[in-house]
Amino acid sequence: MDQVARIVLALEAPEVAEEVMDFLDRSGRARVVATASDDRQLAEAIRQLEPDAVVAEPTLLGGAKASGVVLALDTRESVMSLRTAIEAGAAGYFLWPKERDDLLGAAAAALRRSPETARRGTVIAVHGGRGGVGVTFV
Repeated sequence: MDQVARIVLALEAPEVAEEVMDFLDRSGRARVVATASDDRQLAEAIRQLEPDAVVAEPTLLGGAKASGVVLALDTRESVMSLRTAIEAGAAGYFLWPKERDDLLGAAAAALRRSPETARRGTVIAVHGGRGGVGVTFV
């Protein structure tokens, strides 16, 4: 039998948290081991449980120092929310309920990540003086 990803879930809206928890638990691929409704509860749950993944609203990720995968989940997409998730080091950004299957896949994949791939890398933005438009990530 396959292992099940251990998830800490942090959402401010209790009704959305209940839906997400029910969905993840019923999947058989992930299990919510703790819930949090603020950043202090989230930090404490991460410290005590060392989960495979953290699924949280971007606004709650600020102080989270997870050893596993961090996944941002929101009910509405906004530039500010996406920016907050990126700054918090989220490995993925998902909209609930539209992208729930993708969220489940990313949460379950947290078990397969080796310590080398879980480490944070450094992103270097290189801007060329001539040529195309945009930024290149090395």
